[in-house]
Amino acid sequence: MSTLVPARLLPIGPGHPAARLYSRARRNLLPRHDRLVAVAGRWQHEHLAQLGVRPVVTLSCETTQIGPADETYTVSGRTLARLHPGLSAPALLSVVRLPTWARAEVLRPDARLVLVADGIEYAGNLGTLVRTADAAGAVVLVPTNATFRLTHPNVFDASRATVLTIPVLEYDDVAAARRDLTAAGFTAYVADPAAAVDYLTVDYGHRKVAIVVGSEGDGVAPEWRTPDLTRVSIPMRGRADSLNVAVSASVLLFDATSRMG
Repeated sequence: MSTLVPARLLPIGPGHPAARLYSRARRNLLPRHDRLVAVAGRWQHEHLAQLGVRPVVTLSCETTQIGPADETYTVSGRTLARLHPGLSAPALLSVVRLPTWARAEVLRPDARLVLVADGIEYAGNLGTLVRTADAAGAVVLVPTNATFRLTHPNVFDASRATVLTIPVLEYDDVAAARRDLTAAGFTAYVADPAAAVDYLTVDYGHRKVAIVVGSEGDGVAPEWRTPDLTRVSIPMRGRADSLNVAVSASVLLFDATSRMG
């Protein structure tokens, strides 16, 4: 049963601060440190309600159900078209703050599996990697050199809201990410289509494992291609020379999970 409740709210126009906040979040124009993401749609709001996530702002257009938020309003169909072109009534719009995670609480001694995503080119791929890490039981996603912010709406949609629940530690500097993973006892295995080592031959043993995947265009950054790290490949049986990054991550993560001991 839905946990959303009937809405009887103050109507606002596109110039209201709450409406402008949603518009800027949807276009990913808010400061990175605000960690605010625009959320639109019924299933997305059902997920928020199930997770007990309270939006900063929620706007309702011709819908009878809405969850609790710090600020709640109604908007007309015309205002909806201004705030979110292409979306039609009935509709729910919200602005949600992503959680922050401390390195020490995530890279803890009992953590076994991490997914590192380097230089990801598309917001949808980044969101799918969040979802993949969650599904495979990774304790954290570590983006390095990310082109897109986690607050991009496509990241939220592709993650199926798991960006709200799985820890994400973002690094601009590969060296810092490697330093923290090494200090936490992780051994990195780098996905590289040109690598001579078949991923099925890797003996993970009882190690703490960090699977590193890169962009579909350039692969991982040079800082992940050093001799001290093992590079692994997924053999291609057909004409294609590589897989989508999220598919590659799925293959490597689920295999590592089954064989880590």
